[in-house]
Amino acid sequence: MSNSSTDSSTCTTVALVESSTNPSGVQLVNTYHTNRVGDPGDLVALAQQVQKADEFVRANACNQLTVIAEQIRYLQEQARKEWGASCPHKFLGAFKLQHDMSWTEYKDIEKRDAEIAIIDKVLNQQAALPQCTEPNFQGLT
Repeated sequence: MSNSSTDSSTCTTVALVESSTNPSGVQLVNTYHTNRVGDPGDLVALAQQVQKADEFVRANACNQLTVIAEQIRYLQEQARKEWGASCPHKFLGAFKLQHDMSWTEYKDIEKRDAEIAIIDKVLNQQAALPQCTEPNFQGLT
């Protein structure tokens, strides 16, 4: 790239970026990687690696959830042994911790889950929403 600045009588061209592959004798970029034509097989291999990684993550998540479920069962059994028939505290209610870290009371869980499902459906749609001045919930329920 160059930039021209004009004075009243002279015109000077200034190089803004050095066009050398080794500026000041130092190679900054590996030209093999930047100038070679990519092998289409590389993309397929990458997709296979991503798929294997996805399977690996799912397997690890399943294993961790199994361990957590076993720990919950153990703690429930321990609580029954320690508390016996009477709980040391008054039952205040059942709640669900949502992904956004808010709490939903048990009686409202189905309603809240339906609302979240509608929002997820809108966010996951590939098509753009139509231009409307009125609310349009057609196809979301």
